[in-house]
Amino acid sequence: MNKPITAKGVLVILADQQGFALITAVMMLFVAMVLGLMVVDSADMEILLSGGQQRYEESLNITEGGSGSEAAAIGTGNPINWAGPSRSYAVVNPSIQNQILSPATSSDALFDPGGDMTLPGTAYTVTAATTPELWPTENLLNSTAAADDRFDYQYRGTYLRDDAPPKGYDVTKFSGYLFQIEAQRNTLVEMGGSKVGPKMSL
Repeated sequence: MNKPITAKGVLVILADQQGFALITAVMMLFVAMVLGLMVVDSADMEILLSGGQQRYEESLNITEGGSGSEAAAIGTGNPINWAGPSRSYAVVNPSIQNQILSPATSSDALFDPGGDMTLPGTAYTVTAATTPELWPTENLLNSTAAADDRFDYQYRGTYLRDDAPPKGYDVTKFSGYLFQIEAQRNTLVEMGGSKVGPKMSL
């Protein structure tokens, strides 16, 4: 049978704790503080990740818009007008494979109309091996304002070769002409296309 605890016994029990309640409370506060800091760090990380995702999507949208704009005129004589000057992507000689149709010489006025590129000291020609940083530059808004530089993209249009036309076309009279359109701004977008035209005469 348990003896009842007297007032003297309570004092002895409390004396034996030696600050245990205080230590427990401090440890719980420390754990709560660590958890709070982890939540704050997690929120900061989520903000950084969402900002990175937003910048990536903006870059992808600008690049896709640029490649679509270039693709609309490739392989035709339809001009793309840019603040007065215009360019077109007609294939003059289809027998020459891997022709660069976009502005290919760095001294061309349409190569960097906004003056945004840091070009090498000497003029160069864009080829199939040229890296995207040296492709011609265009602005999705056709703007030269520095405030619109976020809409700049670099691009390259290439006529690849002739090929058999799609089904339904007479192969003795028509050919399919294959093109590649590339645009980049932190993200590279490549598009392929085919246009049907009169068979190339040899």
